[in-house]
Amino acid sequence: MSNDPITQILNEVLQGLVTQLNGEIPGAISGAGYDPYRNVASGSASIGVGTASYAVENLTGLSSLRLQDMVVSNVSGSGSSLSGNLSFHAALGSSLSAQARGSVSILFVDPSISGNLRIDGATIAGNAQFHASTAGGKLCLDAISAMDADFNYSNAAIWINDLGPLNYLLQPVENLILDAAKGAIRNLISSQINDIVSEQLNKLLPRCMPLA
Repeated sequence: MSNDPITQILNEVLQGLVTQLNGEIPGAISGAGYDPYRNVASGSASIGVGTASYAVENLTGLSSLRLQDMVVSNVSGSGSSLSGNLSFHAALGSSLSAQARGSVSILFVDPSISGNLRIDGATIAGNAQFHASTAGGKLCLDAISAMDADFNYSNAAIWINDLGPLNYLLQPVENLILDAAKGAIRNLISSQINDIVSEQLNKLLPRCMPLA
């Protein structure tokens, strides 16, 4: 923790905002249609001797996102205007789950795909820019912009049905679907979910505290 009083006050403001945001984020994510999220990923690809078509649907768990901290650093300014970097960490309180369906085609054999996937231990870390100002003996956190989030997880797994005579393709089919789902979820968090958190945060600003 920095000994700089400006940084300390800003971090105190952010600590209070984290608590408020965690009360707003779940409803905002669900209300925007991202929990459940109906159409996660779809496509088709060659798996050696055949083709697999797939769709990943009904993703749940994103609304369990909770911010853990937001911390400012590298505060700089000119006159009453201040700016700097902000780092943040978040975690999902529940697993991400989704359903998978599709088919595998090789010559005249066309078994269907159905199953489920789960991602555990999902965490988010990122950075942003903050803008603050001083006036009338107060320090105000005015806005946060350019939020950039990265998605990580501890484990990802998929279970799909037996493919009968094409069971030897089970592993490449599972890898294809799971990789597509992970990429789609990563993009979803770094764009739409990131924007939702930023919007909810800036609704609570400006937030001011006395300088002394």
